[in-house]
Amino acid sequence: MDAPAYHADTERFFAVCPDPLCLLRIDGSFVRVSGAWERTLGLSAEELVDRNLLDLVHQDDLASTREQLERLRQAPVSLGLENRCRSRSGLYVWLSWSLLSVPGEGLIYAWARNVGKQKRLERALMQRIETKMLVASISARFVNVKLADIDRGFQAALEELGEALRADRASLFLLSEDGRRFLRTHEWCAEGVPSLLSERAVIARDAAPWLAERLFRLELCDVPRVSELPDEAERERRAFSELGIVSLVRMPATYAGRLIGVVGLDAVRAHRTWDKSIRALLQVVGEMFAITLERRRAEESLREVIEQQESLREVIQRQECAIQTLSTPIIQVWDGVLVLPLVGSIDRLRASEITEKLLRAIVETKSRYAIVEVTGVEEVDAATAQHLIGMLQTIELLGAQGVVAGVQPQVAQTASSLGFDLSSVQVHRDLQEALRWCIRAIRADGRPRPRRRASRRR
Repeated sequence: MDAPAYHADTERFFAVCPDPLCLLRIDGSFVRVSGAWERTLGLSAEELVDRNLLDLVHQDDLASTREQLERLRQAPVSLGLENRCRSRSGLYVWLSWSLLSVPGEGLIYAWARNVGKQKRLERALMQRIETKMLVASISARFVNVKLADIDRGFQAALEELGEALRADRASLFLLSEDGRRFLRTHEWCAEGVPSLLSERAVIARDAAPWLAERLFRLELCDVPRVSELPDEAERERRAFSELGIVSLVRMPATYAGRLIGVVGLDAVRAHRTWDKSIRALLQVVGEMFAITLERRRAEESLREVIEQQESLREVIQRQECAIQTLSTPIIQVWDGVLVLPLVGSIDRLRASEITEKLLRAIVETKSRYAIVEVTGVEEVDAATAQHLIGMLQTIELLGAQGVVAGVQPQVAQTASSLGFDLSSVQVHRDLQEALRWCIRAIRADGRPRPRRRASRRR
């Protein structure tokens, strides 16, 4: 191919290629640029020729760009490079370079592609991945968390949330039971940022009506610039400015469609605009906090109920003991004579307890007679009668005599129909008669011979 044809093809290639093409000197200054540069950076060929590439490169990319230019200067090499270059508008555009150096000619052949859209997609993808990882990490803190560890979980979650979203302060507010106050219960602050946990621990709903109205409508409140709040939010603008807050986000924490609390992010050192995708993250975190708070409230209420039940059970047990004591009192009515009034039904357990108590009293008082007063026993079945007879037989083993007083007619009829023979038992009509009999026996200074034990008719 002759030189004119080659030159014509090169011109045509520079003109029709949609990506920016250029020739650079070894020092990085532009020699020739294609028209695509004006579409990419808004800078014409006249503005770029003889200008050094490094003048356009973002500060964070200068070191890597210089390093690659130095490699191209030293030897013929082909390499790639990514950096951000400033456009006419002042915004930076991501470019991916393919560079080939020809040191003998003192030139670098360069082809750049605008990869800004790709970078935005990559950044959005990474942000979604990081968001999901953050949600998973925070969620893991509250899975099967113990009641005693919930506060530590909130604190750690706020720290993780604040650092991930590059906030200066992250806070958790709880709505009071009457709905009139927001209580700042947990807080994380970046290094050097003052805490508001003690200074502004309680915020009255009336002190921030504009903000409270939106929170109670369960709306996210995103304020990129506190100074630009509307006139109706004058109280909020003044309060936040006094606290040094320049940007903020407030996300309602809801449970079953009801406001439980608020998750808040503050920017103090510089204005901060949080991406809209952060809203979904804050909503999930807010709901997670609300569910955990409701769980804690439910567990605390359950614990109070259990404690009340335990307390009530203790009261009932004390009352039962008192009733049992009152229902089976053992009274020493005379020297050597005890009286045991029985009231109510007598089962095996109660009969055993009464017998044990009566035997102990006989030994302690050295009594010779024990009157079992059964006026209060209205019904007698086979088991009850057997318990009474067993009690009388046990008394005799201690050398004392059991006496029965106050047997009701229906009780006597039932005992007879069940086949129990009470003729061998010292039985009296009432307590007064039984007591007279015992006193006469003691005064006679002779103990009656024990009678034949009661037996069941065959």
